[in-house]
Amino acid sequence: MTLGARLVILAGLVLAAAPGRAQAPVATESGRLSVSGEYLLWWTKDSPAPTPLVSTGPLGDPRSRVLLGGQDIDTGEHHGARVTIGYRLTDDRRWGIEGSHLFLPRTSTRRSVSAPGTVGSQELSIPFFDVTRPGESTTGLAVPGRFAGTATERLTSRLGGEEVNGILTLTATERWGLDLLAGVRHLGLSERYHFDTNTPGVPPQPVDVFETRDAFDADNRFYGGQVGLRGRYALGRWRVSGGAKVALGAMREKVEIDGVLVTNDFNGFGTPQAFPGGYFAQPTNMGTHRRDVFAVVPEATISVGYQVTSWALVFVGYTILYASDVVRPGDHVDRGINPSQSASFTGTQPSPLVGPARPAFRFSGSDFWAQGLSVGLAVRF
Repeated sequence: MTLGARLVILAGLVLAAAPGRAQAPVATESGRLSVSGEYLLWWTKDSPAPTPLVSTGPLGDPRSRVLLGGQDIDTGEHHGARVTIGYRLTDDRRWGIEGSHLFLPRTSTRRSVSAPGTVGSQELSIPFFDVTRPGESTTGLAVPGRFAGTATERLTSRLGGEEVNGILTLTATERWGLDLLAGVRHLGLSERYHFDTNTPGVPPQPVDVFETRDAFDADNRFYGGQVGLRGRYALGRWRVSGGAKVALGAMREKVEIDGVLVTNDFNGFGTPQAFPGGYFAQPTNMGTHRRDVFAVVPEATISVGYQVTSWALVFVGYTILYASDVVRPGDHVDRGINPSQSASFTGTQPSPLVGPARPAFRFSGSDFWAQGLSVGLAVRF
């Protein structure tokens, strides 16, 4: 069963069993203004990075090993915050408005591999599929006795969003409360995937400059309307809340690809020059690519709180958030390459493309989830 199917079932169960609050719980029903703040400890779906970046030889050789790339990247724990402010508009507390801001700051994950280039050291290659001829190919990253090599794979990720909802209390007793929500939501996911290499010569070879960067950046912005239900149950000073909501709208997706080679190999080891294209980012796929797609963003939350005073509540909770369609940078690396256009492969100054226009760009969408724990304080005035 897919994560999306599990989330739909979870939302249905929550809605069917007197659903609880999707936002942080309020401290009490006596005041009109409520404010809550939460510390978040969340995890997100791994970022795909299926393209092998560095190996010990051609991938068709059974003795070759992939040393960098070729596997999804776990971004680890995300520490963030969520702030919610609500206000009851009428004296009977039936109608209200509420706004919330979610923020998971930028996190970074880095992996690297290197070889000194000395005689007897490990040879490193960048494997690719040369579309101008059959079979797997490689280009040297570190060759013993000629040049050293270092390659770094780096991913940075950031998640955030805002929402504003109108609230209608359907029922409220000393123990039970049930609210209907309707409003608008924005959700943003940004990821940066960079592949950097440095290949200096080793003695007696000249000490030269040969550095590349491939940058694949993906940005997702969801805008849509949402509806939901949330409820609460009181038992003495204890409060149990939970709920579900779903947003429907447009996901604005953008992928930016850029690449550069900085070297002094073509001017007698003088001042380094910059040329377009690294290894997997070439003129044939570089640029900014955009599209808009329909997306669904459901969320479910459950929390348990303790009424410290008549106006203050402390609580712990769990949230799962899902997006049906996003673009992620690693999905847009094309390892089919026409090396004729690239100084990184040919070792000569760039020349016009001859043959197929590869690497090429093609949108590839996937789903995304984030889930985790929260600890917070809610007050009502």
